[in-house]
Parts: sequence; structure tokens; C-alpha cells
Amino acid sequence: MKKILCLLLALMMLMSMAACQKKEDSGNWKIAIMTGTVSQGEEEFRAAEKAVQTYGKEHVVTATYPDNFMSEMETTVSQLVSFASDPDVKAIVMCQAVPGAKAGFDKIREMGRDDILLIAGTPQEDPAVISAAADIVMYADEGAQGDTIMQTCADWGIDVFIHYSFPRHMAMELIVARHELLEKNAAALGIEMVDVTAPDPTAEAGLSASQQFILEDVPQQLAKYPGKKVAFFTTNCGMQPSLQAACLDEPNAYYPQPCCPSPYHAFPATLGLELAIGGDDTEALKQISSKLNEHDAVGRFSTWASPVAMTIIEIGAEYAKAYIDGTVTSRNDSEQLVRMFNNKIEGAKVSTYTDVNGNTFDNYYTILLAPVNFAEYLS
Repeated sequence: MKKILCLLLALMMLMSMAACQKKEDSGNWKIAIMTGTVSQGEEEFRAAEKAVQTYGKEHVVTATYPDNFMSEMETTVSQLVSFASDPDVKAIVMCQAVPGAKAGFDKIREMGRDDILLIAGTPQEDPAVISAAADIVMYADEGAQGDTIMQTCADWGIDVFIHYSFPRHMAMELIVARHELLEKNAAALGIEMVDVTAPDPTAEAGLSASQQFILEDVPQQLAKYPGKKVAFFTTNCGMQPSLQAACLDEPNAYYPQPCCPSPYHAFPATLGLELAIGGDDTEALKQISSKLNEHDAVGRFSTWASPVAMTIIEIGAEYAKAYIDGTVTSRNDSEQLVRMFNNKIEGAKVSTYTDVNGNTFDNYYTILLAPVNFAEYLS
């Protein structure tokens, strides 16, 4: 009898030690977040900082990819591999998923790190490529914006639509899809659409050359169409401040939205506002509308009511944490992901992406919000 009791006590002690060990191990987790620098994408950078505040610096590690990521792809890949070299890293969220994301994700799998959840936000590699490498991909619905942007232009009575981009972006599948729909809608509405090639900010001359080009070209374009309403759009994040500044005090210049729609995308810098990026979105929209009103520009600017890039990182981190905890048991749980988006942004339309050939990627999600009428936010 004593032997049995001793055995039971020993078993209980072992179970207790195992439980304690399991609890201790469950605390050794990390989510790695990779974003651009402040100059390339401040919103993503701040979203990563916010994740550190939410989950603690012991659980969130961050890094940035190079501004000139096209020529420094190996640096991006090396940083992703460095994340995976830490056994405590259980998930990686990369936004924007610039070229190098797929190569980095593939190397992580080659390392035997099949346990790491890989999330790509705002990818710059084709859907078939990045969806095969990542567990989840999230992107603003570029294609559908071909409808929403042109509808905003129609509401404004736009005569000419200027589209700034460059070959690298115009080789990206979703940007091309948006462009084609913009062309189709412009033709149907009787709006003249003009393509203008701008310098690629990742080229040797850098972002400053691209920004200067926009500042100089907008007045030239307006001079070509005297008395007409001209809308301007660019596919690049770094060009947004210049484009907003160039349009702000020109009564015939219109700005339907940033490439990554958000209240914080260039607006604070353009308007001289001290906005808490990722703070109260409604308050931010009120402050923006007030400043726009000072320039008689309330009816010439629009965006989305919530920051899509920041939300992708926030939802990515939330989903990763739930996956680590075991609350989410699938690498790609669409119901949970959609629920998280709906809890964060009212009215968000989340869909899986289907390409022109009818191929649907069940782990590639697109997000669409309605455009903002800044006049509704004037006090």
C-alpha cells in the first residue's frame, strides 16, 4: 500500500512539474514584425511599435527592410531568416511584403521552421507566388478601387484623371487590375485618363527625385487642361505627400485617395497636423477636414475612414497571437480572420482574391472600405 501511495505521489509530482514546465514554455513566444522605414511607410512602422506596446517588447521583435529594397533584396531575406533563427519566434508578419518576401519565407521553411506562421501584408509579388509561400496574405482591394476611385471622380464631375506610376508597379497583378478597371470606368463616364510615368523611388535617384517630379508635373498637367477638373492618383506611398501638397491649393486639382487609403497616409505632414497615427480615426478625420477647409479643399480630397495598412499589421499580430495560444487552430481560418476585421473596422468587405483566369486563392484576402466625404466631418 505504501509503495502504491509513493508511486501516486511521485506521479502527481511529475505531472505538476510537467504542467509548470508547459506553462513556462508557453510564455516563451515571439511575433516578429517587418515593415518599411518611416520614410517609406510610417503607418506600418508605427503599427509595429503599437504591437510592441500591446503584447510587450519581450513578445514582439521588429525590423525594417531597406528603403532601396529592390537592389538590397538579400538584406530583406537575411532579416527574415534572422527572425526564424530565434526558436521563440512563432509567427512573422511582414507588411509591406516587398520583393524578397517569398525568397525569405522559402528559406525559413528550408530551415525546418514549419511551425512558424507566415503572414504577408500588402504584397508586391504576384498572388500565385506569395500565396504559395505565405500562410495568409492581406491586401487592400486594389482591383475594386478601380470602381470606388472612379465613382468618387464621377461624383466630383472630373474631366481628366492623371495616373502616376512606373514599370515596376505596372508589372504587379493587382495594380494592373485596378488600372484596367479605372480605364474601363473612365471611358464609360467620359473621363479622359492619362498615364504618366514617374521615376521609381527605388531607382538610383531615390525617393526625393520621385517627389520632386510630382511637385513639378502637377502644375504642368493642370496647365494642359485649363478650366477642367483634374484628378491625380499615384501608386506609390512615398509620392503621396508631394501629390497632396501639389493639389492642395489648386482649385481644379482633385485627390480621390492615397494608394494605401488611410487618414494618416501623408495627410498629417501635408497639413501640418500632429495626429496620433493609429489613434482615434474619427478625430483624425475631423482635424483633416478642418485643415482642408482652410484651403477650400474639403470637396477635392478623400480617403478611407481607417488605415488599411496599419489594420493589416494589427489583425496579423492578433491572429498570430491566437494561433500561438491555440485559440485559432488553423493556419488559415477565414472565419476568424473576417471576424477580427469586422470587430476592428465597421463595414469592411473582406474577400478572397480571384485572378483574371478564375483562380481563387483561399489564403489571399482583399479589404475594401468606402471613400470618405470630408464635408461630413466638419464641425
